[in-house]
Amino acid sequence: MVTKRFFGTTKNGEDVFAYTLSNDRGIEATVLDYGATLQSVVLTNGDERVDVVLGYDTVEEYEQNDAYLGASIGRFAGRIPDSVLRIGNDAFPVTANEGKNQLHGGAVGFDKRIFSANVSDDTVIFTLHSADGDEGYPGNVVFSAIYMLNGDSLSISYKGSSDRITAWNPTNHAYWNLNGHDSGDARGHLLEIPAERYVPVDGSCIPLGGEEDVTGTRFDFRKLRKISDTYDHSFVLDGHVLKLFVNRGIGMEVRTDCKAVQFYTAEYLTERRGKGGVIYRPYGAVCLETEGRQTMPDLPIASENILSGDGKQSVRNTRYRFIFEEEQL
Repeated sequence: MVTKRFFGTTKNGEDVFAYTLSNDRGIEATVLDYGATLQSVVLTNGDERVDVVLGYDTVEEYEQNDAYLGASIGRFAGRIPDSVLRIGNDAFPVTANEGKNQLHGGAVGFDKRIFSANVSDDTVIFTLHSADGDEGYPGNVVFSAIYMLNGDSLSISYKGSSDRITAWNPTNHAYWNLNGHDSGDARGHLLEIPAERYVPVDGSCIPLGGEEDVTGTRFDFRKLRKISDTYDHSFVLDGHVLKLFVNRGIGMEVRTDCKAVQFYTAEYLTERRGKGGVIYRPYGAVCLETEGRQTMPDLPIASENILSGDGKQSVRNTRYRFIFEEEQL
């Protein structure tokens, strides 16, 4: 079931609506047409109701949001070094919004746009038209973010097509804390990432130019273990299933067809007021941004991050299955 309610008005006078997907498993996911944003995921664990996603209560807070809480990221997740997009032999200057680099689509990325919405029994489809030259990107792009609640799983699919060869690397930027959005430091979570390689970065989180083996390093999450440390790194996936678990008996299995995941422990999440007046602080959640492989300095973007330009649709899928204490991860 999907219910719709008025959420607020932007500073430009645009109405924003919230859509809540719910089912008989006691799961509720609320999404906004502002940024095609995942605003909350409420789980029922015995007699307990737990909201496991960080977010805000007002449109104004989302407009001021500098951390992409729950947003759909586009056209391109991650950083483009020196704000020069390289597609094959062609180079396109794109908008810089993090020093000399571009982060998550530019100054006005998809996270700041109002999407149109189409609703069915268990699905919300958000659609956005991004014009040629938007934030420096070539081509007219039609982009869709599709949220579906089915049983114990929330699925997010992204679809894109273009009339010109262009870049696309969408992701969802949910901040997960399976102890509850109001529970503080999430580095005690257990995590498993099926990845033999990760991407080393410099102090500005720009890739140093290659991939390295995780064996014998703090980047080896091939077996479920406590996070403990600080991360903002891309892992090249060798499998399709990631796992996140906490000792209160709630787990999450993440299945994706993406080539990589950006694992981020929210080090740069500055202190701010979130839902219900809760104060969010650094390390208060973890992000598992399923996406394409990272862009290396002075090199063309990865092949999976290209739309063909012939109108053919590209699709990416990620499914979050929620697991409770009577089950095994």
